[in-house]
Amino acid sequence: MLLNQIIHYGLVAAEKFNRRQGTAQVAQKRVLRILLTKACNTAYGKAYDFAGILKAKDLVLAFQERVPLADYDALYSPWWERGYEGKKDITWPGRPDYFAMSSGTSGAATKYIPVTKAMLKSLSKSAFRMFSTFPEYDLGEDIYTRSWLSIGGTTELETKGKRKFGYLSGINAREQPVWARSFYKPGREIAGIADFDERMEAMARKAPEWDIGVIVGIPHWVQLTLERIVEMHDLKDISDIWPNVKLFVSGGVDYEPYVSSFTRLIGHPIKYLNTYLASEGMFAFQRSPDAPGMQLLLDNGIYYEFLPFNENNFDEEGNMLTACKPLTLDQVEEGIDYAMLISTCSGAWRYLVGDTVRFVDAKEGVIRVSGRTKHYVNLATEHLTVDNMNAGIMAVEETLNIRLPEFTIVPVKDDAYIAHEWYIGTKDEVSAEMITPLLDAALGVVNDDYKSERKTALQIKVTVVPLQQFYDWQREGGQANGQSKIPRVMKGEGKERWLAQMGQAERPSICNRRAIQLGALVWKS
Repeated sequence: MLLNQIIHYGLVAAEKFNRRQGTAQVAQKRVLRILLTKACNTAYGKAYDFAGILKAKDLVLAFQERVPLADYDALYSPWWERGYEGKKDITWPGRPDYFAMSSGTSGAATKYIPVTKAMLKSLSKSAFRMFSTFPEYDLGEDIYTRSWLSIGGTTELETKGKRKFGYLSGINAREQPVWARSFYKPGREIAGIADFDERMEAMARKAPEWDIGVIVGIPHWVQLTLERIVEMHDLKDISDIWPNVKLFVSGGVDYEPYVSSFTRLIGHPIKYLNTYLASEGMFAFQRSPDAPGMQLLLDNGIYYEFLPFNENNFDEEGNMLTACKPLTLDQVEEGIDYAMLISTCSGAWRYLVGDTVRFVDAKEGVIRVSGRTKHYVNLATEHLTVDNMNAGIMAVEETLNIRLPEFTIVPVKDDAYIAHEWYIGTKDEVSAEMITPLLDAALGVVNDDYKSERKTALQIKVTVVPLQQFYDWQREGGQANGQSKIPRVMKGEGKERWLAQMGQAERPSICNRRAIQLGALVWKS
């Protein structure tokens, strides 16, 4: 009876989701008005005259004129820090229940993002809406009787006074709605183990006792866990114990570069669902397996703005420049990279998330995450994005029938030497000499600027490394937690640690002109 009710209400929620969103901009104006009204009497709301904004003839214009753009540092001090210290009514009414810890993919100092009761409600609604789209994936009704395996951050949280600190995935697991608890694995006891390696071992031991239908998590942590299960129980592949796995839900990282690896590891093809989940909230999810992008959640406590990602708005390091003018949802165009800014029911105001998105359907608010504001390469006006990088890697995988689940680029510009030095992690037998021309040709196909610059000074170099090298790098940096992501572009302290770990034992393989021509012919054929 409960199962039937869940399915019924899920389908009703999906229909209601379509109706409530209405036109994108109408839904967004409604959200902005609600946010401003609720935060009107906070310290932030008084400082920037939310009451006056609400009386303005043009709500959006008044909001944009009076409220400044902000990155993490601008909001943390002097605003979020006061909430962190226990003060209330700073950027959102009351005190935040939790602070989500985030270092993103930069390896920088930990950030603390407030998570309010309103945001927890928003996350719960997002999860239910995602759940309600399962009929679109044609998974069969038995998917609703299988367990979900969630591989993320620990639910063991740090405590300071009445405030709790942890990874958003762990906070989410602690605050699961009633309808989800019976599906959830590995269970609270195992999820509460702080050390990821110990948590992975505990999951691996219990794995044969579960009947898993859906796996949720950041792809490379999921891959590590599944490989450990296969190794511990001497399996051919995961389907030996979990024959009913049908869906992988990727949390915040595009699943596409991992499909080849997952198919072999699981033992059969499965379906994939992308979500856009960050420490600041859940922004979008893929509504059907054939959808070209993810649908923004437009009426769920988050207001979006979009800043064209170009030299007028960002410097060479990806830092936002002053006097920028973000666009609203009704002003964006398809096929252009935008940095996304959010105002939320956790008290983020015009906050730069750090991701870049590209609209595939501007009218309906359907997006793809194209990269990070600080994780792109532009040494010689080549404008290489993470989206381009993923496309290049997948082309190599398809051509050579291999798995290349991890990679990163170290950009190098010294006098006359300008290069993208790629480090590619794999367990397959493949050489840099085989990969380099194929990768180079594929990048030229998806990025005309790259192709043009390769004709002059820009070089590409490739080093093939053991896949474990990436995970060792994360462990060394204290990021073995089930939530941190591997940067696709290495910069700063993370780059120095990477190069020190590599020891430059192998020099990358240089792609020469003959190899480029050969690679282009092979790839295009």
